[in-house]
Amino acid sequence: MANSDCVGCGKPFTEVARSREHILPEWLAIEVEQPDLSLNQYRHNEDKVEDELLRSHDLGSFVIKNVCGDCNNGWMSRLEGRAKPMLLELMNMRASLLQLSGDQRTTLSAWAIKTAFMIASAQQSITDIPWHLFRQLGEEPERVPRECIVLAAQLQFLPKGFLYACPTDILPGSGRPTQIRLGFSIDHLHFVVVIPQFLAERVVRTSGVHVPIWPLDMEIRVVYENFPTLTSPADLINFLVGLVSAGIVSSRE
Repeated sequence: MANSDCVGCGKPFTEVARSREHILPEWLAIEVEQPDLSLNQYRHNEDKVEDELLRSHDLGSFVIKNVCGDCNNGWMSRLEGRAKPMLLELMNMRASLLQLSGDQRTTLSAWAIKTAFMIASAQQSITDIPWHLFRQLGEEPERVPRECIVLAAQLQFLPKGFLYACPTDILPGSGRPTQIRLGFSIDHLHFVVVIPQFLAERVVRTSGVHVPIWPLDMEIRVVYENFPTLTSPADLINFLVGLVSAGIVSSRE
């Protein structure tokens, strides 16, 4: 069901014009898209041998219509402009995540969070997306929500192109969704963004592969794991996202 309000500013579409937003920006889709290859969306199920293919399309048609023209051409466009030079250097291994300044990490995190929200909104199985945190990115001065967690990695063995997976974590014993762990890769640059579905203190654990990017003072517990032999892109992205966990310590509700 289409949103009745813009997710970027909260204004109803009776007052602002609906826009066609590319989930992966057009400039980046051109960089990573390969001729004659489609973006395949799968539903991952641990109990099945193979993931279920939901749909297949090219990156140019991977769009949603839940933002208005003012947001699309305003704060979202400005964020893309700031992040683009950095993303091109990182995804092509010409710069290192370990050398980013605090301001660069903040910009990269804002872009990763924005992109993760857009990907999550395209998944029919995901509900309770905290759009109030997304709208913080458009406030003046722009403010990156501390509730969202961003980790990243540069991996030479990642295949060229765009991969993503977005498992939802469930609170044991309640069946309640707690957070979306959204992982996506653009060429050799990989992100995991944790989007909270309710506020809580969280402890993040990951492997030595990922670098904590946001919040700037985030501490993580590192558990080193051996990589299995993975031949499928779907298996690879699911494995990488599974390396990151965010356990709830105490709820703020």
